[in-house]
Amino acid sequence: MLRATWESGRSFNKNKTVELVAKAFEVNPTVTVTSVVTRDKKQGRPVPLNTVNLLKLCSSALGIGPHSAMQAAERLYLSGYLSYPRTESTAYPQSFDIRGTLQQQAGDARWGSYVKELLAQGHNKSRGGVDMGDHPPITPCRSAGFHELSGDMARIYEFVVRHFIASVSHDAMWRSTKVTFEIEALGPKGKFFVSGKEIVSKGFLEVLLHKQYGDETENDEDDEEERTMPEFIKGEVIPLLKSNTGSNSSKIQMSTAAPVWGSLDVKEKQTTPPGYLTESELIGMMEKYGIGTDASIPTHIQNIQNRNYVRLESGRRLLPNKLGLVLVQGYHQIDSGLVLPKVRSDIEGQCSRISKGEMSKDDVVEKAISMFEDKFDFFVKNINRMDVLFGSSFSKLEDVGKAFTRCGLSRRYLQLIEGPPPRLYNKHTETVYPLPVGGIVKQWSGRQCPVEGCGFELSMYSVGAPARAFPLCPNCFNSPEWSLREPEEDPVDREDQAKEQQIKRMAGKALTLECPLPDNHPLIEELYVSPDPDSDGVFILDPHFGPKWRLVSTRDATIIHLPKCIDKVTILNEKDEVLGCHKMKIEFKAGESPLESKEAKHTCFFPTDPVMQSISRVYHGSERTKATGRGGRGRGRGRGGRGRGRGGRGGRR
Repeated sequence: MLRATWESGRSFNKNKTVELVAKAFEVNPTVTVTSVVTRDKKQGRPVPLNTVNLLKLCSSALGIGPHSAMQAAERLYLSGYLSYPRTESTAYPQSFDIRGTLQQQAGDARWGSYVKELLAQGHNKSRGGVDMGDHPPITPCRSAGFHELSGDMARIYEFVVRHFIASVSHDAMWRSTKVTFEIEALGPKGKFFVSGKEIVSKGFLEVLLHKQYGDETENDEDDEEERTMPEFIKGEVIPLLKSNTGSNSSKIQMSTAAPVWGSLDVKEKQTTPPGYLTESELIGMMEKYGIGTDASIPTHIQNIQNRNYVRLESGRRLLPNKLGLVLVQGYHQIDSGLVLPKVRSDIEGQCSRISKGEMSKDDVVEKAISMFEDKFDFFVKNINRMDVLFGSSFSKLEDVGKAFTRCGLSRRYLQLIEGPPPRLYNKHTETVYPLPVGGIVKQWSGRQCPVEGCGFELSMYSVGAPARAFPLCPNCFNSPEWSLREPEEDPVDREDQAKEQQIKRMAGKALTLECPLPDNHPLIEELYVSPDPDSDGVFILDPHFGPKWRLVSTRDATIIHLPKCIDKVTILNEKDEVLGCHKMKIEFKAGESPLESKEAKHTCFFPTDPVMQSISRVYHGSERTKATGRGGRGRGRGRGGRGRGRGGRGGRR
């Protein structure tokens, strides 16, 4: 069954189209073959592979994003499998050894036989393209066995090899047939056609596997369908029958089985908007408008995803998110030049002219700085337009959060924005305090942070399974002074480190699976019992305190359950300087003392006390909640006994 297409194309007038169908069946309902044209068409081999084309093909054919594709290509280059993957050249230089590179691949079971035949027949030169003089096109540098590579690296390597072989192979040859039909009763509106093509000589398609990799080569076939065309004779008259199937078709349906007949009907469809851009299409447009370079395009596309401007959907299509749409609309409201490609393209063009010696670097830099300084001043003066757009599109933080704890600076309540990511917001100072991600933040006792100049109301952070609880000061958690990471010595590096950590927390990408404060913080000092010999942390008294008394490790998923007979635990100031432990004062419930003397009170250093060691239970939690051994800075710690028990503190005396 063939379907012939109406040469008049689509019609938006249904009644008129229905009338034409009815008219075709009024008198002599036949269709006549008016021409049969058969000719051979050549499909040119692909041009050599540069960076942009590699990224486009990896996305559209292999389903590998540009950022991942570039990383894999660079690893292949560093391992000696591929040539340098950052190149603009699409033509092999005259000095390039095509034959020698082909011979390296002759022993591969996947394409070796094809390569041997190509070497025997004689390979072609590359078709078209430009040698930019920087680096040659991306080519294989040595053979790789079938199981030598894996994952994306294996798929990209195979594609590059096949593309290289195809680029020096013979062109493919197709035989195209186009048959035109005419319904005499409809006059000029009664012309239809059907076409198809058959492969005559596969050429490079035998190795490129275009059905697997997608036909990204030059398309000379006008989107003809690959199929075997039946034999039609010019002047042949085919009876036209009314369709009894009830199917709608905007094309003549031709039955090729004897006897040959046709049917005609109307098919209704709706126009649809163009689809969202794919990664491959975006890369092509960025190259066209000069946005970025072959080296920076993958980073740009990855950044707009990381910043939540767009999201990647099925078919590797990029769908704009609300944030991205509002941001672009805001820029257009103030200065369209900040988002349209012309400014970026002009600067990229000027940089290119610098490399060619046509412009001075100082002139380009001075001009660019002056232009962006003017744009910045204008943007600042009109920033309220952006605020209006964001205010109408997003809920304000003060309208979303609920009062949680007090700020130590303004004494106003901070609002909890549950996120993700979770954060506290001061609507009076418009300050945001990111909270640790990976656990649960709860209100605590109304206490204030003891750090001088802080005074923020404390909360409690629970993490792990079973949960370990730690005190949390939102201000200290975001302060470089109390960072879990070792601070950089250089002040500038320390500031950059703090900003990087702040950005990660605001994005909700920095999981905190340990105590959010370092072990030398005053809050941890107040609850400190003993070092944890199994980690770089310490044991503190669980800030829930009673009735279930526990010691928890700040850097490990370890919990020590104290016996149920304990009524109260107090951490004393007395310290064992050798073991680094604080003395605990334990009060037992009436009549439940485990001591031989049955005394209701007991003081001890937990790691070395045989009574407490014998009646306490140690639990090691999930390995997934273990920390990486950071954050215990600022304390000299000894080893407490053999590491079975350690201590904590609640109220200190």
